[in-house]
Amino acid sequence: MLYTFAILLAPTPDDLPMGIMGKPIQYLQCDRLIAVVEPDVDIEALKLLPEQSLMQAIVQHDRLICELFNQRTLLPLRFGTAFVSTGALETYLKEEGERLLASLERLDGYAEFLITGSAIAPKTEAVANLKGKDYLLAKRSQYLQQEQWRSQLQEEVLDYRQMITNSLNPDIYKPEFQHVETQGSEDVRVYALLPRSQVDFLQKSLRSWEAQHSYWQISWSDALPPYHFLS
Repeated sequence: MLYTFAILLAPTPDDLPMGIMGKPIQYLQCDRLIAVVEPDVDIEALKLLPEQSLMQAIVQHDRLICELFNQRTLLPLRFGTAFVSTGALETYLKEEGERLLASLERLDGYAEFLITGSAIAPKTEAVANLKGKDYLLAKRSQYLQQEQWRSQLQEEVLDYRQMITNSLNPDIYKPEFQHVETQGSEDVRVYALLPRSQVDFLQKSLRSWEAQHSYWQISWSDALPPYHFLS
């Protein structure tokens, strides 16, 4: 099997980092596209690895993709992606060539960032010592406060995203977002596809927003391959 890590544009990179089985990777070129591959990987045996060994293989997969992504735009493939032969991979690259080239063009110069916000929820009044109607009214008030708080958080997350968009030149940069709220907590995560060259500027321009919303603690990941923005 031909294990495949990512698709990128020609020319072929000079580096040959180690793959998941400890062998140097190879590059397979088909017209303008290059597939990053590791030959002779037994996918079925890979799936049967003990949990710790499997996790190490997944980490190696992501490490290699990130290493290449630091040098150029690429389309990362999921862990375990493989083709039965060189011919099968070449057929895929030819049949999907236009779509892959369009994705690489759209993502050129962009990176994915995980923006995590942790909001400090307002304190709620204790209801343990209340009884009867007073207890029910207090619980209802508490519930309404929590719902109002969640609604406020959602609005502020959208406002933060809009601030990011407004800080960029719309004729040049096209940010994209995927919003994921962590269940059971006040943490909110947003995956953002942003121009790498503008991230320092964006973070500085957003400090005024953060100063006005002091109960938010916001952190940004390093630049990541566009895992959540492939088409």
